[in-house]
Amino acid sequence: MSLYVAYFHFKPGTNVLQGLAAFERRKTFEHPGHATVLGEYWVNAPEGMPQVILAWEADDEGPGDYYEAAWGDLFDITISLATKPVSEIPDTLPENLKDRI
Repeated sequence: MSLYVAYFHFKPGTNVLQGLAAFERRKTFEHPGHATVLGEYWVNAPEGMPQVILAWEADDEGPGDYYEAAWGDLFDITISLATKPVSEIPDTLPENLKDRI
């Protein structure tokens, strides 16, 4: 299962009332069933920073397409693959990489 993070930026020209309407619209929005949502944060961020950050796990990129279709009218959305930090170096690393640590 892959980990994804999406950054939602209001489209240029979005005003405060449109932002509030998006927040209200979120109350009835349902995430796709094949996405395991790990976190969703609506941020009171300065202009130019993401207003929503969403992290989920899924077997494929389908949920990202769903989010873009559902919210692309209000937000410019950037979706990236992500990883969780590890607390130990896995034993499965190639020897040449272990020597560099």
